[in-house]
Amino acid sequence: MEEIKKNDDYMDMSLSVSPEKYFDSRFDGQEKLFSEKFNGQKAQFEERFNNLEAKFDERCDNLEAKFDERINSLEIKLNARIDGLETKFEEQYKSLEAKIDERINSLEIKLNARIDGLETKIDALYKILTFGFGIILAVLAVLVALHFLGR
Repeated sequence: MEEIKKNDDYMDMSLSVSPEKYFDSRFDGQEKLFSEKFNGQKAQFEERFNNLEAKFDERCDNLEAKFDERINSLEIKLNARIDGLETKFEEQYKSLEAKIDERINSLEIKLNARIDGLETKIDALYKILTFGFGIILAVLAVLVALHFLGR
């Protein structure tokens, strides 16, 4: 079907062609023009959509890169803080352990001194008791001997 562009062609055609063919021809021409315009608009839309999609992908990639960079930065900072805390914890643990060991040694020294003092007192008492028991035995022996001699 031919595209009708000029008014004269319509006029000439209208006289020589039946109204049905005239409108069909005109409709076909308009349909062809509409299809061409639609396809042109569709192509422009697809081109713009593809450009927007590329920009969107680029921006998403940039955001993802920034996000990864920020996460890595925060991870490094967090690990540094954890390491610092571990170091402080280790220092405090060693300090506390040293204080406990010092306190235990101090208590052992005091306890050993008290035990030594008690042993000395017990030894002195034992000597006194042993000496006193010896005297008592000697006195008893003398009394027994005097008792048997006096008979």
